[in-house]
Amino acid sequence: MPANNRMKNAAFKEPSKTSPKSKLIAFVIIIAVFTAVIYLPVLTADFVYDDISQILTDNYIHTPANFAEVLSLSVMKKDVIDNNRPVMLLSLMFDSLLWGRNPVGYHLTNLLLHTLCSAMVFLLLYGVLNRLFPESKKNIGALWAAFAAALFFAIHPVNSEAVCVVTFREDLLAVFFILLTLFLAEQFPAERKMMNMLLGGLIIISIFAAAAAKENGAVAPLFLLVYWFIVRRGNQWRTWTGLIAAGFGATAVFIAARFMLIPAKSVIFFQKASYLGGSFSQMLTIQPRIWGFQLLELIWPKLLCADQTGYSIRYITLSAALVALAVVILIALLLCRKNIGFAAGVIFYCLAILPTSNFVPIFRPMADRYLYLPMVGASLALGAVICRLKIKKGLLRALSIIAAVIICLFFCYFTIEREVVWHDSLSLWQDTVKKNPFSLTACNNLGFIFFDAGEFEKALFYFKKTSDISPVDPDSIAGLAITYDAMGLTADADEAFRKAVFLDKRYASYDSLMQTLLWEPQQAKKLQIIADRVLAKQKTIEH
Repeated sequence: MPANNRMKNAAFKEPSKTSPKSKLIAFVIIIAVFTAVIYLPVLTADFVYDDISQILTDNYIHTPANFAEVLSLSVMKKDVIDNNRPVMLLSLMFDSLLWGRNPVGYHLTNLLLHTLCSAMVFLLLYGVLNRLFPESKKNIGALWAAFAAALFFAIHPVNSEAVCVVTFREDLLAVFFILLTLFLAEQFPAERKMMNMLLGGLIIISIFAAAAAKENGAVAPLFLLVYWFIVRRGNQWRTWTGLIAAGFGATAVFIAARFMLIPAKSVIFFQKASYLGGSFSQMLTIQPRIWGFQLLELIWPKLLCADQTGYSIRYITLSAALVALAVVILIALLLCRKNIGFAAGVIFYCLAILPTSNFVPIFRPMADRYLYLPMVGASLALGAVICRLKIKKGLLRALSIIAAVIICLFFCYFTIEREVVWHDSLSLWQDTVKKNPFSLTACNNLGFIFFDAGEFEKALFYFKKTSDISPVDPDSIAGLAITYDAMGLTADADEAFRKAVFLDKRYASYDSLMQTLLWEPQQAKKLQIIADRVLAKQKTIEH
């Protein structure tokens, strides 16, 4: 063939297709950028909720000498916030070194963690779906299914609580290390023995770190077990069972340390958590309603609230919850029979929701951040369903794309709305009271916010409202005391102070309030003025 003809043929040759690795990198970048852009407003947010006591009031994370305690786990003996979450403490301490008490850097870390988690969800789902459905070329395929499911995880507003509040980072960290465990497991076992040993060691460290980030991270070895059983069961089972056993051992070591090193007495955690309704049997009548509510939140994010109590589930009766859960379980079982990936997602969701299901009493029975880990399972289940869909080109595909865009915009809207809510304390607690008028936490915090702003009438309104909700709440009664005093109502202030101290002796002095991190310094000083006056009056009467 003449040279010029060969050149013509080469010019008309079909261009090479993009490699799978390039596509993966492109999709990871898209997810990361999209997640970061959606949560960019969080960088302007203040410290809110527990951030104030742990980062602004307490000095523990701001003392570099404490690094040794945290790294050696001896912090678990100390009466410190998050003493049983050393990985969480380490992350805050590194932020403190870089940013001091400036909220921007702390929020940036949360944003980066959520972005990493979203990207890892995509990579994990892509690997799992490819292994489970290698024949799905005629369907939507693992790549697009993993992308859609990871996007669902990245933008869903139920995750906003964990991302927007610095001290709820513990959920981000636990999920990050669980995802890292599964991502490393995707590469294991390799052909080379040394690589297997390296991956195995990293998996054990990651499992340990998940438990050390938050209690729900203890499910990491269970996730690994389910992953192996469903995805990799036919692959070197002896090697896998040894790895999984070592993972359970690492978690058991941390849990043992958690209970053996616990401080004998705590001034910060003065009260112990109790069962919902006061007993285990009563808890069993309430918990199904919470599960139903949490499933509803995944569909209708308008229900999201910073303080969910019995008021939040008031319309969900036990019978309605049981019927709804039975229907959901039946549908899930039918789908599980035909879709093994969906079954894996359902199992992940159930394992993830278990640690926060009140079988062991916890201080806050329900919260949006508890769904951050279960969302990994929900995303896998969604991805498995999408992967098996057969949507031909034409009108149906166009309608599917339009529907997906509408759903995406729907969730983005509510996520941005939640970021506005979590921006500052006033916005947060006003939104909470709107959604839950009987929120003790919200009313009490609004009382202090308006007190600090010098709006004493408003402060009085919310402290009284808190006292109506719980007549024996010493915090709101002490709040009433400083408000009455600021308004010149000395007798009322002294009476409220005595009542608060009768209910909780920690309100008797500035030092005890600072030690227990109950109040901010400027508020505690106001209460100390009343304490000194009451004590002086008492001494005068005695003499």
